[in-house]
Amino acid sequence: MKSHSFTSLPLPDPKIIAERNDITLKQLFKGKIRGQFLISIKNRVMVELGIENLMKYYDFHWSEDKLVTGAGEASEYDICWMITGIHKAHSIFLPDAAIRKNEKNEAYRQRMISETIEKIKLRPYGSIYFRKKQLLQGENFLYYPLPYGLFTTLVKMSELLSANNKMHYIQFYYSILHNGFSALSLMEDNLLGGAYPLCRGAIEIYLKLLISNSQSELYKWHEKFTTFEIKQSCCTQIYPEEFDILFENRICKNAKNKVDYLHFGWVDFINGYHDVVKKFPYSVYGIITYLKNKKICKISELEELEHFYKSCHIYTHGNTQIVKYPILHYFEISIMLYYIIRNTFLLLCKENETKIAINELDIIALIDRDFEILYKQYSKRSTKNFENYYNR
Repeated sequence: MKSHSFTSLPLPDPKIIAERNDITLKQLFKGKIRGQFLISIKNRVMVELGIENLMKYYDFHWSEDKLVTGAGEASEYDICWMITGIHKAHSIFLPDAAIRKNEKNEAYRQRMISETIEKIKLRPYGSIYFRKKQLLQGENFLYYPLPYGLFTTLVKMSELLSANNKMHYIQFYYSILHNGFSALSLMEDNLLGGAYPLCRGAIEIYLKLLISNSQSELYKWHEKFTTFEIKQSCCTQIYPEEFDILFENRICKNAKNKVDYLHFGWVDFINGYHDVVKKFPYSVYGIITYLKNKKICKISELEELEHFYKSCHIYTHGNTQIVKYPILHYFEISIMLYYIIRNTFLLLCKENETKIAINELDIIALIDRDFEILYKQYSKRSTKNFENYYNR
């Protein structure tokens, strides 16, 4: 019997593979971030994180599922998106000279490394769920610090709700969760105009949650009016008899719009509501007036949400979808969702008697920090700054 000899092939040099990977990553992120800066931060992140932690947050184990679905990990690519998102978010409205100065500054580099590692630790609640390709090409805003933190907070909320589905106000929590995820997913794909109606709905639900949380017995009345609405709009097109009786006996007789009462008639059962609210009682604006008077929430936040609620109108009715300055809509959507998701998460954690940490990171402290940076940039918005940003 003839024997066969096999020549073993030399193992690929890890250094050469790493160099080729870096060349490819520079090419993939060309135009988004300086290549040398990106690779330098990425390499330092991986060294500081260590192989043990890298394998903790990225699953490199081979499996038949991964072979069939192609759902393998691309750790360096994901980390480069994180670095790019953080750096671009910090660089908004800065002149090129200031950006280059930051890239050479060791304190800034260390900050980039630290914040990237934070995002990696949040990854089981964050980028593990992100799309591999955007539907519309543009800036990858979901990797920017504040949207990333808000997304991870929503995933944590989903986990808490799944573990305890008998909490008070569960419909409010789930509605905010759904609208928040939907708005951020549209942001991810640069479908920014479509996020505004969802944010508008989330504002309305959040305001209802604040009032219900201050008067727990009110929730049942809201549920009753929701049932009226479902029966009227989806089933019979006729107002239920019980609703008609409540409408005839409404507290504010000057308000004659039956549809408004269908949506907001439950406010008649809020203690002292009509003593405070004299204009538009059966509306979101009436609820905001009441919340301001009772100081249930920061007045500055309520005023901002009121402003955004009004400005969402043109998007809600489909008059505007394509936007000239996407960065403005990154600002506005992030600010709206920050107020809603942050405070809803705190209420949920309090009711669930759980810590606010995600993977041992204080998520509230992180998103507060990132919000402060974003809001300072938002306060500098102007046509000139937008034009400079998109034409440098």
